[in-house]
Amino acid sequence: PEANYDQGRVPLLSAAAMASGVGVEDDCVKQFNDLKLKHNLKYIVYGMNQDMTQIKVLKTAGPEANYDQFKEEFPDGECRYGVYDAEYTDPKTGGQRNKIVFYIWCPDSAKVRPKMIYASSKDELKKRLVGVATEVQASDKSEMEYSEVRSNNCSRRFIPVCAPFPC
Repeated sequence: PEANYDQGRVPLLSAAAMASGVGVEDDCVKQFNDLKLKHNLKYIVYGMNQDMTQIKVLKTAGPEANYDQFKEEFPDGECRYGVYDAEYTDPKTGGQRNKIVFYIWCPDSAKVRPKMIYASSKDELKKRLVGVATEVQASDKSEMEYSEVRSNNCSRRFIPVCAPFPC
């Protein structure tokens, strides 16, 4: 975790880093920025290192990948984070748009410790991924079905949240 020093005496950590003690590898942000700015990736899957002290990139997929392939990257019994570059047609202009959706996958079958660490570290990762439009939390594969994600995100009051899954 990054430390800020208060007049050179005591390191001050961000609240999220203090909560979990988990850091974010620089490659996580680099790959995300490539997805966001260059559109050369369709999705990124993140996970923890063996010691559960760093969030790292586990897999990326090129622009030819689809949502079904993305869903397959979230195994039963193991927690993961992911971002997906959702394309949609703007109903007002008819133009093609993109919105980035952040996923946290903590299946019921995962062990308690990883679920706690992933949940408490989510904000540290999201804070570094500037440009995420909405978040999906899933503990069951049915919660990641495109129709389920769309209906849950469109029922919220925030217009940008609805955009990746047009209502």
